[in-house]
Amino acid sequence: MDEPVTLGDLVHRVTRLHPDGDSLVHLSDAIVMSELIGDVADQLVGYFVDAARKEGVTWADIGSTMGVTRQAAQKRFVHKPTTAGMLAVGTLDPATYERFTPRARAVITASQEEARAAGHDYLGTEHIVLGLLSQPAGLAAQYLLEKTTPEQLRTAMGEVLGPRRDNVPEHLPYTPRGKRSVELSLLEAQRLGHEHVGTEHLLLGVLAEQHGVGAKVLLDLGVERQDVEDWLATQ
Repeated sequence: MDEPVTLGDLVHRVTRLHPDGDSLVHLSDAIVMSELIGDVADQLVGYFVDAARKEGVTWADIGSTMGVTRQAAQKRFVHKPTTAGMLAVGTLDPATYERFTPRARAVITASQEEARAAGHDYLGTEHIVLGLLSQPAGLAAQYLLEKTTPEQLRTAMGEVLGPRRDNVPEHLPYTPRGKRSVELSLLEAQRLGHEHVGTEHLLLGVLAEQHGVGAKVLLDLGVERQDVEDWLATQ
């Protein structure tokens, strides 16, 4: 097994998110990262629970392996659909979603549609970027149209999209980076002193999650985080 992630590794990752941030900015980033780590760990166990179920393993045996009751295992890993545009249980904090403007919520819905149209069974940063185009009156789309065209953006994104899947579920889970970018959008709004999360914050969140596909494509097109912030200051 590879070397485990150390506290020092995590501290380094948090401080790199906002190198010029103060202690409260780093604390906010650390809180989001701790939640993300817990979520990813839960997804890891859930992946192998699903694999075991597909092989016919009973919930009683799964619970025994986990050291919990059958009922506890089922309660933890049997997901039910959520409402109001949410993707799946545990993918996005409802309190975060409630801070979104109507246009930002529409982007999330559009990003799901983009993922389905691409034949993907997940929602990543690439789909969020394409979803931003669905709201041309939003600040994010306005900025993007100063840097590129919808056609150019779709072409560039199409070159890096993953392969199609045969079966696309009704509720699409975020990839870890997709979810992280949405969580970062809330931090970006807070950092800029804004009460609500708009399309512009979703764009900044994607760029802040710099290792995501969406950010890499945007950077190749000349869309950079600081430039977005400078532009927003003039609006």
